Amino acid sequence: MSILSFLVASSVTVQLNDTYQLEFSEAVRLNQVLSQSMQLLGAQNERAQGATGAVNVYWPAARIANTSDSHAQEMKDSILSELVLLQSYWRSRGAETRAESAAKLAAQIERLEVATQPYGQIDLALSRQFIAHNPLLQAASYQLILPQRSDAILMLGAVSEPGYVSFAAGAPVSQYLHTAKQNGLLLQGHDNNQAVVVRGDAQHQVDWAYYNRDGFEAQPGDIVWTPLRGLPRRFSNLNDDIAALLKHFVAYNANAHDRNSFDNDRVARPGVSELLQPEAAVSERHWSRLDYRPSRTHDGGAGLLQTPTARMFDEGEISLTYSDMEEYYRYSATLQVLPWMEATGFYVRFPNRLYSDVPDFSGSTILTDKGFDVKFRLWQESYWLPEVSVGLRDFAGTGIFDAEYIVTNKRFGAFDFSLGVGFGRLGTRDNISNPLCELNDEYCRRPGGFSGGGGSFEYDKWFKGNAGLFGGVEWQSPWQPLRVKVEYNSNDYSEDRAGVPIEAQTPWNIGLNYRVTDWLDVQASYERGDTLMMNFTLSTNFNTMQQARVEPRKVEPGVVEVERVEDVDWGEVSRKLRRNYALANSRFALEGDNTLRVFSRPRRYRDYNENLDRAARILADEVPDSITTYDIVDTQFFEPSISTRIDAEAFKARIRYQDEQGPEEVNELFVRSDAEDYPENDEDWLYNPDFRFGTGYGAKPFFNQDFGSPETFHVYQLGITAFARRWLNPNLELFGELGFNIANNYDKFNYVSDRLDDLPPVRTDVRRYIQKDVWLDSAQATYYTQLTNSLYAMAYGGYIERMFGGVGLEMVYRPLDQPWAVGFDVNRVRQRNYTGGTGFLDYEVTTGFVSLYYQMPWLEDTTMQLDFGRFLAGDDGVNVTFMKRFESGVTAGAFAAFTDVSSEEYGEGSFTKGFFINIPFDLMSVRPTRQRVGMTWIPLARNGGRQLMRRARLYDSLDERSPFWNR
Repeated sequence: MSILSFLVASSVTVQLNDTYQLEFSEAVRLNQVLSQSMQLLGAQNERAQGATGAVNVYWPAARIANTSDSHAQEMKDSILSELVLLQSYWRSRGAETRAESAAKLAAQIERLEVATQPYGQIDLALSRQFIAHNPLLQAASYQLILPQRSDAILMLGAVSEPGYVSFAAGAPVSQYLHTAKQNGLLLQGHDNNQAVVVRGDAQHQVDWAYYNRDGFEAQPGDIVWTPLRGLPRRFSNLNDDIAALLKHFVAYNANAHDRNSFDNDRVARPGVSELLQPEAAVSERHWSRLDYRPSRTHDGGAGLLQTPTARMFDEGEISLTYSDMEEYYRYSATLQVLPWMEATGFYVRFPNRLYSDVPDFSGSTILTDKGFDVKFRLWQESYWLPEVSVGLRDFAGTGIFDAEYIVTNKRFGAFDFSLGVGFGRLGTRDNISNPLCELNDEYCRRPGGFSGGGGSFEYDKWFKGNAGLFGGVEWQSPWQPLRVKVEYNSNDYSEDRAGVPIEAQTPWNIGLNYRVTDWLDVQASYERGDTLMMNFTLSTNFNTMQQARVEPRKVEPGVVEVERVEDVDWGEVSRKLRRNYALANSRFALEGDNTLRVFSRPRRYRDYNENLDRAARILADEVPDSITTYDIVDTQFFEPSISTRIDAEAFKARIRYQDEQGPEEVNELFVRSDAEDYPENDEDWLYNPDFRFGTGYGAKPFFNQDFGSPETFHVYQLGITAFARRWLNPNLELFGELGFNIANNYDKFNYVSDRLDDLPPVRTDVRRYIQKDVWLDSAQATYYTQLTNSLYAMAYGGYIERMFGGVGLEMVYRPLDQPWAVGFDVNRVRQRNYTGGTGFLDYEVTTGFVSLYYQMPWLEDTTMQLDFGRFLAGDDGVNVTFMKRFESGVTAGAFAAFTDVSSEEYGEGSFTKGFFINIPFDLMSVRPTRQRVGMTWIPLARNGGRQLMRRARLYDSLDERSPFWNR
């Protein structure tokens, strides 16, 4: 069907560049308006110049405004009213200068000509290529501005003489603002950190201070808005409101005094254009043009060489670092979990120390230590204040590298200075008195010794004992890849346990950091006066990871040819929904005369709204106009769970640009609620095929590994699991999985019984399980049921995981679109034998938990899970899990189990803790998919605090009810 065949009669009037008026008697798409306008302008040029009629339009400044819509004018009037009130507020408090600033802003707003611009960026080429850039113009009067390339930008806001400024090629916006400040043309109270650049319908925050200046380059036609800072609370949204108004900009009606960059006959005096225009473009090697994000220490976190800084990476930054420091070989993984939290896990190998003095236990394996670092930012750098962070090193390890610190940073152009005070290993130089000792005498002395078993939080040591000043400077050279670092180290190495004495000839270190590519850094340094050190870092960002996709184009609805729902080929509609990756296994029913119900499951996209958008477009293209509501029902375990109702007419208008919003805003039309049951009457069904249950099967590789064991640093197993599943009916599923070994070195792993702890060997006999080349990994029957819309249950039995089999029951209460849920599970399981077959050992236990889930609104895209109950070894306690989801869909998390087992009973490691990463498979595939792959790292796996590894958990299966994984 033709895209334009659905157009209805309307009246569209377009005023082109105040020269021509175009009239259309029927609805028209933007592409047709632009094409006809270009023809008129070309003919005009040909008449005027006798040329070919070519038209040079500067599309970044092109605009089409709906002059029939008063929305923008209402915004302008509201802002003017607020500015009048702001003047009165400041005058009432004697702040006359600030009141004058508000008055000058009001004068600028008065001069603005605005009109509602609902379609954003317009461009002839884009309108020809993409339907999203070719909206259907609704009946109205429009003003179309197709300008030639401008030679100016417009500076407004907290500037004493606002107006147009001659464009300087290559000059960043920050340079215009810096020039204005140097010439005293910024009003008192201006924001000296950030400004806003409006470019068409897009806005950009521009940093321009001496410490955060960026290289965002100005373009002709840009509007630079310099906000006022320090606004009273009731006016806190004023700057954002003005920036939003500028997206509807048409013209700035400056008087002769203001508009001097366009007037060739203006008075010969220093005008705005001369005073604000930069003298020359900033060099490409100026520090503001370069990437001056932080680099890393040998320990993996943001810092200099041995000492940390207060800096943080972009949220989601993940890195792997190897450091060769002569006496230590360090392997670390660092993740910027939150904008203000950095976490690092590490292994350190000691080439001069054996793992133990017992040859039968560890042979010639060198000692490996493991631990965790964490750093929190207390506040960010501002114009006057430095950035401040506090950190803990090796806070849950053996304590060999334990240290605490408070550090500050201040940037001056290309130089970033840091100064901090350290305790523990960072305080051994003892060059200052512990400042906390003045507050409480207990901080004057640090308790001696260290936790040989590791894993304990030794709070009684933190920030106590000797203290040392550390700091340095990092210089971003004019050559982007190269950084130079100089630091003063507060560790004198007198308490290091490297196996050989370390004598520092000098506390000063110097190094070079070279960025080979966006993902590889190499750092070399000369430290302690006699030692050469190296490290290598691989990095990426979980927020920005993406993959090119091959996917079907969204359907653009046309005119529906059938008039009755009975005449629709519902089987073909179901197939189209599947082929477009929208919905799977769709069944259709009629509710009343005008509501279509679609019972289905999301097909491929992780974001359920994407599935809904695609599905609604197909329904709009296939279903008669008599259907005014689409009710798309998500069926969890073959039962109706979530109803999403969509107003058909509003949806069609939105995707055809027939209202103020565009197609990208359709999500707000999706109204969710708990779903009603299936239709009771057969005559209500339009298409209700019988469930057809086939056998699904597949195979997937796995790679299990561990680090730091006494026998060898790295133990691993590479293998393949082959699985099959079949639904016998809508409630009962059978699942089986076989494992096949390809390669492993677990024959070196001698830990086959618990020598250090008194708990049953529920996990530490792993070598005995991995010796087989083929094994039955799991074989389970599961019965699912929906008790209410929010309450679900499942019962299961069989060989649940590689080490345990038995029976279990789980129930979850998960209300729709609520951040919380409650779950319960109980399992009676028995330990399987080591043959890889169906036999069992004597150990039997009842394990289960009450689980609380909470998506924390104050930490975006995070979930906390608390499991209270009994673990596999019979110990009781709580398992705490924290999960953070990044924009790419990658989810990282950490967990720790605190039980009634003492650290002595538990053994080395003191308690169970670990990390995991869950990655959407579509980051590795060209097709969208809802499948995911996960990896878990438990630094020292023992028997306490261990849970049953169940294949499916109801909370995760019900993610659509309050999306966390899939959005």
